[in-house]
Amino acid sequence: MRKIDELGVFWVAGHEDDELQGRLRSDPEDGITLKLIGTFEATNPNNNDEIVRILGWIGKDKVTLERCFSAGTYTRSPGLRESNYQANALLIGHHVSETYPEFQSATVSLSDLTNWIGREGIDRKMDIDNDDERMEIQYRLTSLDRETCEFSRGEVALHFAWETKGDQLHDVTLRHWPVLKITYKERKSLREIQRDVGLLESLLTLCTGQPTSIDKLVLRRPDVRVTMISGDEGPAEQPVEFIAQPLKYKDPLDRKSTPRHRMLLTYDEFGGIEALAKWLNTAPRFRRALDSFTSVWRAKQMFAENKFLNVTFAAEAFHRITQGGSYMEDVEFERLLQAYLDSTPEEHHNWLLGRIAYGNDLPLVKRLRQLANRSAPATRKLIKNRGQWAFLLSRVRNELTHVGEGTRPFGGSELITLTESVIFVVRVCMLLECGVAEDSLQKKADSYELTWYKPRLERALDLVRRDLAS
Repeated sequence: MRKIDELGVFWVAGHEDDELQGRLRSDPEDGITLKLIGTFEATNPNNNDEIVRILGWIGKDKVTLERCFSAGTYTRSPGLRESNYQANALLIGHHVSETYPEFQSATVSLSDLTNWIGREGIDRKMDIDNDDERMEIQYRLTSLDRETCEFSRGEVALHFAWETKGDQLHDVTLRHWPVLKITYKERKSLREIQRDVGLLESLLTLCTGQPTSIDKLVLRRPDVRVTMISGDEGPAEQPVEFIAQPLKYKDPLDRKSTPRHRMLLTYDEFGGIEALAKWLNTAPRFRRALDSFTSVWRAKQMFAENKFLNVTFAAEAFHRITQGGSYMEDVEFERLLQAYLDSTPEEHHNWLLGRIAYGNDLPLVKRLRQLANRSAPATRKLIKNRGQWAFLLSRVRNELTHVGEGTRPFGGSELITLTESVIFVVRVCMLLECGVAEDSLQKKADSYELTWYKPRLERALDLVRRDLAS
């Protein structure tokens, strides 16, 4: 996410004549802020409940500030009044006119995507002549092939952007990087596009085991085109950059790339562009479970208890959505429930339904055991006794959920270790659900990432077992 600190002119949508000068700033930590000289006549500057859209110009770029709310006003000593606004999102390159913005394609750059893809476009050749004390180094930047595949809502593509910098006399920089592009069959709302981009972000997190950031998101649509110097509409679609404050963001200069051997699956092991299309088709089905699951990576900070509860909730929700399951046949349970209702005074029916209406659902222990069985191609050596593992984790979840005077405390390190074991299991199940080949995951059973973690898990399970027994 690029930082912005620009002066410009701005107005509330629909009130172009009420124009103010101000300073627009965008920062991953502080969000999107707008400081204006004066106040708009169209809005109450001190009403922070009013949501407005603000349009403007910074330099030669059109900007749209979405879902803005007032951050108050203040008056400087000479009597100059200033008004502040906070925006939820910023679009650079277009003035949005419709109530809900729509676009037809999205191109996204993600952190660690280069390492996950693992394709090289820069070649180096070095010749050293020791006799003449001469050295010749040749660099070549080659554009890599584009990969595409259709999915239910359109087409997903992997292609490579590139650039060169330098004065050619003292220095030159070659750079290339992969981007993912989704092109829809028809225009989609910005919210729908954000969901699909979020699926790509979550997929990269599942495969690499590390939090992922959106570095750049560019939107396009056929009827929004570049403006030429003459003022006429050009032939190319206008790129519209979308910016929103991330939950967690690390500057590219401070990042450490995930070694490919530490990833659960690389791009090729995952299945390439065809598997990416399957993911976009299948993952929306369990999106809510996926969002809860990946929240442990996206949050800046989270208590060990909350991480454990988020992940076990996601595991239970994912199993319920993808596998379902019940203790007895639904018809038989309905008969049993009706028998209980017939034997209960009518004034207590709501209470009884609240207590046992969902009593036919599988308990967490069975859901965890079935998920562990499903993930066995990759986790069979990590979790030997899957029944015991599921039993202990369900007991811990119940202790943390039903807090009372006699609730047992658990060590933070043990909870973190147990949480990581659920993460291993669920991420494998999610990938299998989207068509990843079992053979690819089977090879990971002996990977360093799992083998070094195994003794930690066994030790944590022993400590928790003792805590529960006491």
